[in-house]
Amino acid sequence: MGRPMDVWKSIAVVTLLTASGVGLADVSGMLKLCTGCHGEDGRGMTADMPIIAGLSAIVQEDALYGYADGNRNCGTTPMMCKSAERLTEDQIVELAAHYAAMPYVAAGEEFDAALAEAGKAIHDRDCAICHHAAGSGDEDEVVLHGQRKDYLRYALQQYAAGERMQLPAMAKKISALASEDIEALVNYYASYRN
Repeated sequence: MGRPMDVWKSIAVVTLLTASGVGLADVSGMLKLCTGCHGEDGRGMTADMPIIAGLSAIVQEDALYGYADGNRNCGTTPMMCKSAERLTEDQIVELAAHYAAMPYVAAGEEFDAALAEAGKAIHDRDCAICHHAAGSGDEDEVVLHGQRKDYLRYALQQYAAGERMQLPAMAKKISALASEDIEALVNYYASYRN
């Protein structure tokens, strides 16, 4: 599946800036690069891009620092790590606040109802203590409800393989999940509508 042309243009701009040694000093310039993948509305341009609009600033700062210092795998989008590496602490704070101020809107993707029902049982047993629907008021909570399926599947597989930093309690629960459990969770979170 190809990506929209503007994504490739953004990647080319980052590459040119990096090669020329030009800094990304202002946040408005960085936002132009962010929108190439995440869109003007922060909802992502492709199925493997997470919705970042409406996620708390703390969660977004943590993710950007993780990408910048190599604790978070950029996987299919290595430019995310390259871009994050060039950000100052002030830029990270400003970008996180910018996207946090946007409304969170669920992806609204199709889902398998039977898998979603099985996923709800897994969520209620293992995940509900920390992960609620958007708008719970918990500033450091990562919202999974309504997130894009391809991104969720990728992230959960990374956690299960120990390729993404996580809390010990989460690692214990995720390591016990089979691939069909992950698929059930993905479908449950995809079933959310706000």
